[in-house]
Amino acid sequence: MSSLRIKGVVGFADRVRRELSGPVSEARKSQLRGEVAELIRQVDQIVVRRGTRIERLPLPTRQAYHFLANLDFDAAAPVAASDLADANEPSSGTVRLVGVKSYWQNILRRLALASSADNRDELHDSIRSTCQKIEHNLEEQGLRARDLTTQSCTIRGWLAFFASRENFDAYVAAIDRARSVFEAVLRRTERLHPPAIIEFQPISGLYKLRGYRNETRVILPTPMIVFSSELFVQLADASLANGDKQPVMAATASDEYQSVQAELQALSGEEERTAGAHRDLGASFDRVNGKYFDNSLARPRLTWSRTFTGRKFGHYDPIRDTVLVSCSLDRTDLPEHALDYVVYHELLHKRLGVDWRNGRAAAHTHEFRKQERGFHRYSEAEAALKKLASGGL
Repeated sequence: MSSLRIKGVVGFADRVRRELSGPVSEARKSQLRGEVAELIRQVDQIVVRRGTRIERLPLPTRQAYHFLANLDFDAAAPVAASDLADANEPSSGTVRLVGVKSYWQNILRRLALASSADNRDELHDSIRSTCQKIEHNLEEQGLRARDLTTQSCTIRGWLAFFASRENFDAYVAAIDRARSVFEAVLRRTERLHPPAIIEFQPISGLYKLRGYRNETRVILPTPMIVFSSELFVQLADASLANGDKQPVMAATASDEYQSVQAELQALSGEEERTAGAHRDLGASFDRVNGKYFDNSLARPRLTWSRTFTGRKFGHYDPIRDTVLVSCSLDRTDLPEHALDYVVYHELLHKRLGVDWRNGRAAAHTHEFRKQERGFHRYSEAEAALKKLASGGL
């Protein structure tokens, strides 16, 4: 039996979590309690009607459901409604990163056509240096993410994500998998023509096709870089031969897909907000920095993901000096030391940096693993995270 997809649960849980992490009036808290109870009731009804179980839901949906079902509304400190107006500074979002869009579009095209390792190494170096220049210019001008247009934020996040060599290599490998599949299907159609120019972009929907006389542009959502060749076959059939879209839709709810989406969202430049509904990243950093680093580490930017993940719980971005933690850890039934362990893991990346070997980045070296096991409750934290990943919490 395939897993049941229920739209909107993850997004609703994220909105509730983010609202409860800030100032909230008693009246609004009561309203949220009712909205959460209603959504839980609806999900339970759908599950029963379809003859399945909560455990059959895709992992991000299941994590979001359990987060909502176990919310401690009393832990959210209420404030007077009159105080809420000053709680968040309004964003302007009017500054455009001049020239970045055309640069990015050129990179997409060159990546789609790159045919050698040297070409690809040059493109990665270009992405990384451009990303560094963007961050330097923003800092020099005193600009924050909230000052940028949505489009500039999105492209900034895309570039930051693929400045990582591991992510860049995943992009290149995905192009190779997708190209051969789409070109095979294109040869069987009369409407569009090979070759297939594959681009992974921040788009809504499952695909966009642009037919030209001598080629077809195939534009796919960025997180599809995790798709296997078999999934690209199903996607090509769905987009070019009226095949079944359901397997592809189900794959977009996978933890691997949603983890990429979470990192892209965070790297697009959301303002730091360390407080969660139940846990605070700032407090976790202070505990870890004091216990393991003698308070010697400068505090990086700390942010929660907007997507509930079940296997990848953290990420460190050295260019932004940003630690991203999965909002799946923002819960009272997960031990505090499990959150601290994830923060410790990411701070080790900050402290130790990357070891380059034969032109490749190695982050989880022998020395890294040795220091990682120095966490005082390493085995307990690992066990708690494995239990969370399996849906046991």
